[in-house]
Amino acid sequence: MVRAFAIICLFCTVNLVAQSEIKTNQGFLFIPHYAYQTPGGDLKERFKPFSSIGLGVDYKFKNKLMVGVDYDWYFGNSVNEIGTFSEITSTSGQIIDKNGDFSIIRLNMKGHYATVNIGYLLSLPSNEPNSGILFSVGTGFMLHKIDILSSQVTIPQVNGDYEYGYDKLTYGLATKQYIGYQYLVNKNKYHVRAGIEFNQGFTQGRRTWDFNANKSGLDKRFDTTIALKLGIIVPVYTKKAEDEEFFTD
Repeated sequence: MVRAFAIICLFCTVNLVAQSEIKTNQGFLFIPHYAYQTPGGDLKERFKPFSSIGLGVDYKFKNKLMVGVDYDWYFGNSVNEIGTFSEITSTSGQIIDKNGDFSIIRLNMKGHYATVNIGYLLSLPSNEPNSGILFSVGTGFMLHKIDILSSQVTIPQVNGDYEYGYDKLTYGLATKQYIGYQYLVNKNKYHVRAGIEFNQGFTQGRRTWDFNANKSGLDKRFDTTIALKLGIIVPVYTKKAEDEEFFTD
């Protein structure tokens, strides 16, 4: 999935980058990005720092206001939960499969984060209307869970419907604030955006029962992250045909 996403982003970049030579101060900005996420709040008790890749689509107006949508796919292999399967492990702390062998189970972090955003671009330098410091806020949806990787044949006790008792699926409403720098210069085909993002998830566990804790899994949570985000901007400008201006180096 990650590889397919990267190929799609690269294909789009190659096909659209030529349009960056149109002089205008308004248009769509497609931003494939990577982020390093540091969890906080209740989230840090479940996961260590993780990564995300995603795509943002913004529309920049002449008055420097920007509106758009943003999506991140969370992934990582550092789960903090201790004794996730304590109820079904042997005295040695390992799970025995149906063949009588010690099993190997991997726990990963998976999730999704999507928001609708509004922002303002403070031009810096002032003679570059598409570059500068970007401030934005957004609201949307956060989801995360523990992804259990194991043999579905030899370890049936943690697969199928049983997995739902251990994956701690959680989701709910989210908000975010972003500040960063956008470099988008007319005579340069290479455009980037880098900044820091603060995310808050007002989430709730969505599994009726937590097998390991032997209690309800419907607990309310406050999940946060601080993300360092770097993206490549692919601009697609919009303007009336009679007003378009082109330039050559």
